[in-house]
Amino acid sequence: MRIGCGLRTVISIIRIFEEVIGDPLGKLPCYNSVANWVRKLGLSVYEEDAPQGRKYAHIIDESIMINKEKLLVVLGVPAEHTGKPLNHDDVSVLGMHIGKCLKRDYVKEAIEKASDKTGGSPEYGISDGAHNLVGGFKDAGIAHHLDISHTLGNCMKHVYGKDPEFVSLTEKLGKIRLQYHLTDKAWLLPPNMRAMARFMNLREWVTWGKKMLGCLDSLDDDMKEAYSFLLQYRDLIDELGVCVESVTYLETLCKREGFGLRTNALCQHHIIRNLIGNATNRRACVGLRMLDYFKRQAAVLNDSRQIRNISSDIIESEFGILKSKVSSNKLNGFTRMILMLPLYPKIVVYSDAKKQNFKVRLANVKLKDIDLWAKENLSPNRVVLRSRTLNNAS
Repeated sequence: MRIGCGLRTVISIIRIFEEVIGDPLGKLPCYNSVANWVRKLGLSVYEEDAPQGRKYAHIIDESIMINKEKLLVVLGVPAEHTGKPLNHDDVSVLGMHIGKCLKRDYVKEAIEKASDKTGGSPEYGISDGAHNLVGGFKDAGIAHHLDISHTLGNCMKHVYGKDPEFVSLTEKLGKIRLQYHLTDKAWLLPPNMRAMARFMNLREWVTWGKKMLGCLDSLDDDMKEAYSFLLQYRDLIDELGVCVESVTYLETLCKREGFGLRTNALCQHHIIRNLIGNATNRRACVGLRMLDYFKRQAAVLNDSRQIRNISSDIIESEFGILKSKVSSNKLNGFTRMILMLPLYPKIVVYSDAKKQNFKVRLANVKLKDIDLWAKENLSPNRVVLRSRTLNNAS
């Protein structure tokens, strides 16, 4: 689980060790056995290892939709910033809920179930700006911080999303990617612009644009002509570059040092000096929106001296790990392998993994326990239904 390979690859790796060592390692487990070990350990951790006796916060997010369902995950993290960005070993999975329509009432219920698990309410919660997540925290009476990355991206989106010059530039970049693809001009094409979360991922192509403008005069005539359209967007690219650099500074500061009265003051000072002062109208609008965000988050602190986490990056990373381990066939939907989510934080650091009595956990959890959990929490697997239906027909 700590490396980027599937469970079937584990067996192949063991066989390679046998070849290198020159001696058999005994009877090797099959893929299904390894999968069952992961499920058993994941269920054991999920049901038994909730954090107790310390201040903590909730991070909540929902996955992309698969078979008209979403996975809502509730993470427990230290309420006090640890002096570094959150790592996987800092978190505990407190809740995994699958549903077709995760409204604010559903989110509130998930928060309350997670609170019951830990014996008390969280100090605060973190999520993106989705109305159901924000509303769930509000209904549960939990102080709420908006994730810094999503919110700063939205500040950019509100100002530039429908700006004619910005739209013209992005459309032009999309066209030249198609026009010059597989030609002798393709080696300088811009990075692909993501369809989702585009304004959270501006840095790569804005940096590309700035560097292209810097080296345009040194290119041969054909390449210079192909990319000369960038000259008419020079001011916009420079403007976006300033915004992106500020976003990077603000995110890095708050993720590394945490969000408190001091970092809030530093962030507001940076915005006033670098985005609002002596700026174009668009850049100033971005700065004002960001300034409003930090003022609202400071109000949530309520003069507390606590240094808090304000980023939900870690839950995005959890979803990424799950995506890398499960089947790419969307017909499977959410399967029992989501039980790897609670297990992963316990084994990502070897010293933590050594403390887990995995043999006892494996002995205490039966396959029927996994079946019961799946029956109560998962929808029927459509790949299995498809196979049964077609096999019965034959």
